[in-house]
Amino acid sequence: MKPDFHCHTSASDGSLTPTELIDRALAQSVTHLAITDHDTTAGYDQARVYADEQNLCLVSGTEISCQWRGHTIHVVGLGVDVNNATLQQGLQYNRVLRWKRALAIEDRFRHKKDWSLLPDILPEVGQGMIGRNHFAQMLVKKGHVSTQKQAFDRFLKKGKPMFVDVAWPSLAEITHWITTAGGIAVVAHPHLYKLTSNKLNQMLAEFVEAGGEGLEVVNQPRVCSEQFGMAQRAKKLGLYASMGSDFHRPEQHWRNLGWLQPLPIACRPVWEWLQAHSDQWQADCATPTTNV
Repeated sequence: MKPDFHCHTSASDGSLTPTELIDRALAQSVTHLAITDHDTTAGYDQARVYADEQNLCLVSGTEISCQWRGHTIHVVGLGVDVNNATLQQGLQYNRVLRWKRALAIEDRFRHKKDWSLLPDILPEVGQGMIGRNHFAQMLVKKGHVSTQKQAFDRFLKKGKPMFVDVAWPSLAEITHWITTAGGIAVVAHPHLYKLTSNKLNQMLAEFVEAGGEGLEVVNQPRVCSEQFGMAQRAKKLGLYASMGSDFHRPEQHWRNLGWLQPLPIACRPVWEWLQAHSDQWQADCATPTTNV
């Protein structure tokens, strides 16, 4: 078994179409994959038939933005019923917030820099979901910056001139969307939020109280201290441990589908929850071993 339970397609801010992503996963010998596009399940919907034809276990999923004490947190929902009304209404609400933010960012670029980016971004977004990464990519393409990181550092991240804050739904609310849809809620890339250890523990405690049951413990191809810290938190709080590359595009050569360290041995893997609770997993996925 070679899983990757966090990645993106052109249905949100990834560069590969859902079928292209499946091809790349197969090339990387990934056996169990979750497409977790931002605030949509469209990537999963588009890839499901093709993944089945290719004998790849495709897990339903999405990555949802929420707010906790002024911090934007991302929660992955795995094994969700993509037809659940509560989940889809919530995702639609977040997508509206994303488009409002995009219009506000465009307005700031026009007034402060006399740059118009959105007309060139829209054809690339198509029917997908817009995000700040689209602005970062366009800034690189137009030669205003050299890298996407530079785009965020100069313009798009919090505290910079083009940053637009969003009043996302609460952590408890989006956790409810996922659990109501029969899925498991998993806090994504917890080390990226730059929370102090105490605040991270508080956030996770509230997440568990709201019904959250998972934590993304592994998201890198090499061993790092964060993995052990998150593994300890998962064990202490009784959380299932997930693993995902957060793959977006091939040119990010440091990140690829399935490039992940094994879960620390003390962790309860998230696929054990999926085997036991997810109708979608039981219908589409062969029973895996727990050895990764």
